[in-house]
Amino acid sequence: MALVYSCCFWFSLRLGGILTGIISLFQGLVLLVFCCLGHRHPDLVKDEITNWIHNYNLIYAQSYLEDVQADPDKYISLGISFSSIYMIVCVVYIYGAYTCNNMLMVFYILMELLRLIIISVLIATVLLLIKQNNMDIGMLIGASVAGGFLLLGMFYLWICAANLPIVINEMERDEQAAVINKLQQLLEANNPRAIPRGIDSIPFAAPPEDIVNRNIFIVPRQKDMKINNRILAGPTVTKSYTNNFK
Repeated sequence: MALVYSCCFWFSLRLGGILTGIISLFQGLVLLVFCCLGHRHPDLVKDEITNWIHNYNLIYAQSYLEDVQADPDKYISLGISFSSIYMIVCVVYIYGAYTCNNMLMVFYILMELLRLIIISVLIATVLLLIKQNNMDIGMLIGASVAGGFLLLGMFYLWICAANLPIVINEMERDEQAAVINKLQQLLEANNPRAIPRGIDSIPFAAPPEDIVNRNIFIVPRQKDMKINNRILAGPTVTKSYTNNFK
Protein backbone atom coordinates (compact mmCIF):
# COMPACT_ATOMS: atom_id res chain seq x y z
CA MET A 1 0.00 0.00 0.00
CA ALA A 2 1.37 3.40 -0.96
CA LEU A 3 2.01 6.01 1.74
CA VAL A 4 1.37 9.03 -0.51
CA TYR A 5 -0.57 9.47 -3.75
CA SER A 6 0.54 13.00 -4.61
CA CYS A 7 3.70 15.05 -4.37
CA CYS A 8 3.61 18.31 -2.38
CA PHE A 9 -0.22 18.12 -2.34
CA TRP A 10 -0.33 19.40 -5.91
CA PHE A 11 1.64 17.27 -8.36
CA SER A 12 1.03 13.68 -9.30
CA LEU A 13 3.59 11.12 -8.15
CA ARG A 14 4.76 10.66 -11.72
CA LEU A 15 5.46 14.36 -12.23
CA GLY A 16 6.80 14.64 -8.69
CA GLY A 17 9.16 11.75 -9.36
CA ILE A 18 10.44 13.43 -12.52
CA LEU A 19 10.98 16.72 -10.64
CA THR A 20 12.71 14.86 -7.79
CA GLY A 21 15.03 13.20 -10.28
CA ILE A 22 15.87 16.57 -11.86
CA ILE A 23 16.59 18.12 -8.43
CA SER A 24 18.83 15.19 -7.52
CA LEU A 25 20.56 15.49 -10.89
CA PHE A 26 21.46 19.13 -10.19
CA GLN A 27 22.69 18.19 -6.71
CA GLY A 28 24.96 15.56 -8.22
CA LEU A 29 26.16 18.09 -10.79
CA VAL A 30 27.09 20.59 -8.05
CA LEU A 31 28.99 17.88 -6.16
CA LEU A 32 30.78 16.89 -9.36
CA VAL A 33 31.86 20.50 -10.00
CA PHE A 34 33.31 20.87 -6.48
CA CYS A 35 35.12 17.54 -6.78
CA CYS A 36 36.60 18.57 -10.13
CA LEU A 37 37.77 21.87 -8.65
CA GLY A 38 39.35 20.04 -5.73
CA HIS A 39 41.02 17.59 -8.10
CA ARG A 40 42.59 20.48 -10.01
CA HIS A 41 43.85 22.18 -6.80
CA PRO A 42 44.75 19.46 -4.27
CA ASP A 43 47.16 21.77 -2.43
CA LEU A 44 44.35 24.15 -1.54
CA VAL A 45 42.37 21.23 -0.16
CA LYS A 46 45.29 20.20 2.05
CA ASP A 47 45.83 23.74 3.33
CA GLU A 48 42.13 24.16 4.18
CA ILE A 49 42.01 20.86 6.06
CA THR A 50 45.18 21.84 7.97
CA ASN A 51 43.56 25.13 8.95
CA TRP A 52 40.48 23.32 10.30
CA ILE A 53 42.56 20.88 12.29
CA HIS A 54 44.61 23.63 13.95
CA ASN A 55 41.84 26.15 14.61
CA TYR A 56 38.80 24.03 15.52
CA ASN A 57 37.94 21.23 17.89
CA LEU A 58 36.93 18.54 15.40
CA ILE A 59 36.46 15.74 18.00
CA TYR A 60 36.02 12.39 16.18
CA ALA A 61 35.98 14.01 12.70
CA GLN A 62 39.66 14.93 13.00
CA SER A 63 40.88 11.42 12.20
CA TYR A 64 38.81 11.31 9.00
CA LEU A 65 40.07 14.72 7.89
CA GLU A 66 43.65 13.64 8.51
CA ASP A 67 43.09 10.65 6.21
CA VAL A 68 41.72 12.95 3.51
CA GLN A 69 44.65 15.33 4.01
CA ALA A 70 47.15 12.50 3.55
CA ASP A 71 45.75 11.50 0.13
CA PRO A 72 43.19 13.99 -1.17
CA ASP A 73 43.31 12.71 -4.75
CA LYS A 74 41.97 9.32 -3.68
CA TYR A 75 38.90 10.70 -1.92
CA ILE A 76 38.27 13.33 -4.57
CA SER A 77 38.37 10.61 -7.25
CA LEU A 78 35.88 8.58 -5.23
CA GLY A 79 33.63 11.65 -5.02
CA ILE A 80 33.83 12.17 -8.79
CA SER A 81 33.00 8.51 -9.43
CA PHE A 82 30.08 8.50 -7.00
CA SER A 83 28.62 11.73 -8.35
CA SER A 84 28.95 10.51 -11.96
CA ILE A 85 27.21 7.21 -11.21
CA TYR A 86 24.57 9.07 -9.21
CA MET A 87 23.81 11.41 -12.10
CA ILE A 88 23.45 8.48 -14.49
CA VAL A 89 21.06 6.78 -12.07
CA CYS A 90 19.05 10.02 -11.82
CA VAL A 91 18.68 10.15 -15.61
CA VAL A 92 17.59 6.50 -15.65
CA TYR A 93 15.04 7.19 -12.92
CA ILE A 94 13.62 10.18 -14.82
CA TYR A 95 13.19 8.00 -17.91
CA GLY A 96 11.66 5.21 -15.81
CA ALA A 97 9.20 7.63 -14.19
CA TYR A 98 8.25 9.00 -17.60
CA THR A 99 7.67 5.52 -19.08
CA CYS A 100 6.29 4.01 -15.81
CA ASN A 101 8.97 1.32 -15.77
CA ASN A 102 9.49 0.09 -12.21
CA MET A 103 12.77 -1.71 -12.87
CA LEU A 104 14.48 1.50 -13.96
CA MET A 105 13.51 3.25 -10.72
CA VAL A 106 14.86 0.73 -8.20
CA PHE A 107 18.52 1.77 -8.48
CA TYR A 108 17.78 5.43 -7.80
CA ILE A 109 15.62 4.62 -4.77
CA LEU A 110 18.38 2.55 -3.16
CA MET A 111 21.20 4.97 -4.00
CA GLU A 112 19.18 7.98 -2.86
CA LEU A 113 18.50 6.27 0.47
CA LEU A 114 22.23 5.66 0.90
CA ARG A 115 22.98 9.29 0.04
CA LEU A 116 20.38 10.55 2.53
CA ILE A 117 21.92 8.44 5.30
CA ILE A 118 25.36 9.92 4.52
CA ILE A 119 23.92 13.46 4.48
CA SER A 120 22.19 12.84 7.83
CA VAL A 121 25.49 11.75 9.39
CA LEU A 122 27.26 14.80 7.96
CA ILE A 123 24.58 17.21 9.26
CA ALA A 124 24.72 15.64 12.73
CA THR A 125 28.52 15.96 12.69
CA VAL A 126 28.33 19.62 11.64
CA LEU A 127 25.88 20.37 14.46
CA LEU A 128 28.20 18.73 16.98
CA LEU A 129 31.15 20.75 15.66
CA ILE A 130 29.14 23.98 15.93
CA LYS A 131 28.27 23.09 19.51
CA GLN A 132 31.93 22.43 20.37
CA ASN A 133 33.37 25.51 18.68
CA ASN A 134 30.70 28.19 19.06
CA MET A 135 29.00 29.45 22.20
CA ASP A 136 26.23 31.23 20.30
CA ILE A 137 23.09 29.28 21.19
CA GLY A 138 21.04 31.10 18.54
CA MET A 139 23.35 29.92 15.78
CA LEU A 140 23.10 26.34 17.04
CA ILE A 141 19.30 26.48 17.14
CA GLY A 142 19.14 28.02 13.67
CA ALA A 143 21.51 25.42 12.24
CA SER A 144 19.53 22.60 13.89
CA VAL A 145 16.22 23.88 12.51
CA ALA A 146 17.68 24.39 9.03
CA GLY A 147 19.30 20.96 9.00
CA GLY A 148 16.13 19.31 10.29
CA PHE A 149 13.91 20.92 7.65
CA LEU A 150 16.45 20.11 4.94
CA LEU A 151 16.47 16.43 5.89
CA LEU A 152 12.68 16.42 6.26
CA GLY A 153 12.21 17.79 2.75
CA MET A 154 14.76 15.44 1.21
CA PHE A 155 13.27 12.38 2.91
CA TYR A 156 9.77 13.48 1.82
CA LEU A 157 10.88 13.69 -1.79
CA TRP A 158 12.50 10.28 -1.44
CA ILE A 159 9.25 8.82 -0.09
CA CYS A 160 7.37 10.28 -3.06
CA ALA A 161 9.93 8.78 -5.44
CA ALA A 162 9.84 5.41 -3.67
CA ASN A 163 6.02 5.25 -3.71
CA LEU A 164 5.74 5.79 -7.45
CA PRO A 165 6.43 2.09 -8.33
CA ILE A 166 3.92 1.02 -5.66
CA VAL A 167 1.20 3.24 -7.12
CA ILE A 168 1.97 1.94 -10.62
CA ASN A 169 1.55 -1.66 -9.40
CA GLU A 170 -1.74 -0.79 -7.71
CA MET A 171 -3.04 0.85 -10.90
CA GLU A 172 -2.05 -2.19 -12.96
CA ARG A 173 -3.88 -4.51 -10.54
CA ASP A 174 -6.99 -2.31 -10.67
CA GLU A 175 -6.88 -2.28 -14.47
CA GLN A 176 -6.56 -6.05 -14.60
CA ALA A 177 -9.50 -6.46 -12.20
CA ALA A 178 -11.60 -4.06 -14.28
CA VAL A 179 -10.76 -5.95 -17.50
CA ILE A 180 -11.68 -9.29 -15.90
CA ASN A 181 -15.02 -7.91 -14.67
CA LYS A 182 -15.74 -6.45 -18.11
CA LEU A 183 -15.01 -9.78 -19.78
CA GLN A 184 -17.30 -11.58 -17.33
CA GLN A 185 -20.10 -9.12 -18.07
CA LEU A 186 -19.61 -9.60 -21.82
CA LEU A 187 -19.71 -13.38 -21.46
CA GLU A 188 -22.90 -13.21 -19.38
CA ALA A 189 -24.49 -10.85 -21.90
CA ASN A 190 -23.58 -13.05 -24.90
CA ASN A 191 -24.61 -16.29 -23.17
CA PRO A 192 -27.92 -15.75 -21.32
CA ARG A 193 -28.16 -19.49 -20.51
CA ALA A 194 -24.81 -19.43 -18.77
CA ILE A 195 -24.55 -21.94 -15.98
CA PRO A 196 -24.73 -20.18 -12.62
CA ARG A 197 -22.37 -20.96 -9.81
CA GLY A 198 -23.19 -23.77 -7.42
CA ILE A 199 -24.22 -27.39 -8.10
CA ASP A 200 -27.68 -27.02 -6.57
CA SER A 201 -28.64 -24.25 -8.97
CA ILE A 202 -27.67 -26.11 -12.18
CA PRO A 203 -30.94 -26.62 -14.13
CA PHE A 204 -29.56 -29.06 -16.72
CA ALA A 205 -27.45 -31.18 -14.46
CA ALA A 206 -27.27 -34.82 -15.52
CA PRO A 207 -28.58 -37.37 -12.99
CA PRO A 208 -26.09 -39.73 -11.40
CA GLU A 209 -25.27 -42.95 -13.26
CA ASP A 210 -26.64 -45.31 -10.60
CA ILE A 211 -30.07 -43.63 -10.76
CA VAL A 212 -30.14 -44.04 -14.54
CA ASN A 213 -29.30 -47.74 -14.25
CA ARG A 214 -32.08 -48.29 -11.69
CA ASN A 215 -34.64 -46.51 -13.87
CA ILE A 216 -34.07 -49.00 -16.71
CA PHE A 217 -35.92 -51.77 -14.84
CA ILE A 218 -38.82 -49.61 -13.65
CA VAL A 219 -42.09 -49.76 -15.61
CA PRO A 220 -44.23 -46.64 -15.43
CA ARG A 221 -47.49 -47.11 -13.47
CA GLN A 222 -49.82 -45.84 -16.21
CA LYS A 223 -48.30 -48.06 -18.84
CA ASP A 224 -48.67 -51.08 -16.52
CA MET A 225 -52.38 -50.36 -15.95
CA LYS A 226 -53.04 -50.17 -19.72
CA ILE A 227 -51.45 -53.58 -20.26
CA ASN A 228 -53.54 -55.16 -17.47
CA ASN A 229 -56.78 -53.72 -18.92
CA ARG A 230 -56.02 -55.24 -22.32
CA ILE A 231 -55.42 -58.66 -20.79
CA LEU A 232 -58.74 -58.61 -18.86
CA ALA A 233 -60.73 -57.43 -21.85
CA GLY A 234 -59.60 -60.38 -23.95
CA PRO A 235 -59.04 -60.46 -27.70
CA THR A 236 -60.95 -58.04 -29.79
CA VAL A 237 -63.04 -59.27 -32.78
CA THR A 238 -63.19 -57.13 -35.82
CA LYS A 239 -66.60 -56.89 -37.45
CA SER A 240 -66.83 -57.90 -41.06
CA TYR A 241 -68.58 -55.59 -43.49
CA THR A 242 -68.73 -57.97 -46.42
CA ASN A 243 -72.47 -58.56 -46.02
CA ASN A 244 -73.22 -54.96 -46.69
CA PHE A 245 -72.17 -55.34 -50.32
CA LYS A 246 -74.44 -58.27 -51.05
